[in-house]
Amino acid sequence: MPLSEHEQKMLDEMERQLFADDPKLARTFQASTRPRRSRQRVTLGLIGAVLGLGLLVVAVLWPAVWLGVLGFLAMLAGTITAVTAPKHETGAQEQPERGRSGGPHGASKGRGDFMRRMEERWEKRGGDDPRR
Repeated sequence: MPLSEHEQKMLDEMERQLFADDPKLARTFQASTRPRRSRQRVTLGLIGAVLGLGLLVVAVLWPAVWLGVLGFLAMLAGTITAVTAPKHETGAQEQPERGRSGGPHGASKGRGDFMRRMEERWEKRGGDDPRR
């Protein structure tokens, strides 16, 4: 069920407040900041894991411990390559639009206004008073 226009506006306002109050926390929840695994990286990792497994099997057939260790390390490296995503740092991350206060620490007036409006809206609806 889609959100109404009013609910969408409230959600957008709450998101802006989250960015103003704690931008580091807000960035952790953004879906676009998660690094993605490339198909080429996964393929390369799987090939490395299969080659490592092959080396391990050959090491068991021939009594060669060093070849078994090499095969195990190749399997481990291939699996880690396939499962993890590369870390690439972007120099300038996109900053969301700040509120009127201009920053997270000077936001007391903006935060107070926001909270006051939310409390007024809650009271209009009847609040959580069971006697109403």
